[in-house]
Amino acid sequence: MQMNGASSETVRDLNRRAFLRGLSVMAMPMALSAIGDEPPGIDLEDREQLLTAYMRLAGSLDDRLIIWWMDGMRYGVVDANVTLLFGMKVGMFHRFFRQADGSFKLAMFELTYYTDRETGELLETFDNPYTGETNPVQHVRLGPEIRRHTGNGIARPDNPLVKSFTSTLGPALIRDDDIWIPIDVQATIEFPKPTAPSIVLNHYTTVHGRLRDAVNPALDSAPCELNFQNVLKWEPFMRMNAHPGHMMSRAAGRKLESVEELPADYLAMAERMHGRYIADPIKTLEKLTDQLRTT
Repeated sequence: MQMNGASSETVRDLNRRAFLRGLSVMAMPMALSAIGDEPPGIDLEDREQLLTAYMRLAGSLDDRLIIWWMDGMRYGVVDANVTLLFGMKVGMFHRFFRQADGSFKLAMFELTYYTDRETGELLETFDNPYTGETNPVQHVRLGPEIRRHTGNGIARPDNPLVKSFTSTLGPALIRDDDIWIPIDVQATIEFPKPTAPSIVLNHYTTVHGRLRDAVNPALDSAPCELNFQNVLKWEPFMRMNAHPGHMMSRAAGRKLESVEELPADYLAMAERMHGRYIADPIKTLEKLTDQLRTT
């Protein structure tokens, strides 16, 4: 559509200038976030200080139970076309232990449940839009296992099945009293059985909280919000074989410090599927935490 009394060239020029002004306005908060104002004596480019700030937000400087709860969606991607497949309700249960070298070891397990994208109910079977088949659903129980966090990210696991592994912590983004700290993981896991599919992980998590909390030496644990994205291969239960494409997820949530804080829908699924784990997460992690106390 052309404006009355204006040439098409003038309209295009006005639109171009408006577009560039919009970009400059959008860029200003990002630039300010990258610069930020750290409190005196705080340098979050220092890896040790960054790790401590991250742990206050994402975990704890003491060994209390820390739960990551998130709610999100899983998508299929084929030729850049995205299809919503199912929902996902995530629970990750941790206890953190500071080590003599300044790193943190943690005992953790994960219980994640796939849900109907419309009703939110636990999926038992999945109507696969790519193959036309109905697949029995396999939900996620990972661990218990031990991981180690350093100022550079998550350390490579001492596991021969892990063929490649990289992780990055930071840099922190600061705007006024808001702080965001990202942590990324890329990994490839291969199993000895020739028919077993390899696992390729690309996980991107950002924790968000108050700067004053993240650097407060009087706090062991501070509130934080969680944002998560990942890119991964097709779920094995979907039986996609050589079908082109991959999956991606997005989820959001927050840090909790007790099972009682979990949403009722997640808790009902966990009690149904993994009652022994959710009944007492501290006991579930007990054998591993006993090791970490003496490490």
